[in-house]
Amino acid sequence: MDFEKLYKELKTEIGSMIKDKFGEESQAISDEVSGFVDDSKDKLKRWAKLFAEGHISKEELNLLLKSQKDLFVIQSLHKAGVSKIALGHFKNKIVTLIFTKLIAFI
Repeated sequence: MDFEKLYKELKTEIGSMIKDKFGEESQAISDEVSGFVDDSKDKLKRWAKLFAEGHISKEELNLLLKSQKDLFVIQSLHKAGVSKIALGHFKNKIVTLIFTKLIAFI
């Protein structure tokens, strides 16, 4: 499993998703999201390995990814006036993207 390739693809797709959704605020948001993804890299790598080796199920992997959502604070979205509901939906999309990419990659 080439985790670095997967990680690079994830960051690219998340960056595109941010740019499409937020336009002019996208750089500040992208920096924050990128920082969070970078901080989560070791966990993602460990969880991907556990899943690939069959030590955790798809459901457990999804639960682990969702557990990170509450740690994911995007201050620039609050400053831009994005509602908590919209922010929650956006975080869900990112978690779903990561989950889908991990499953497909392994």
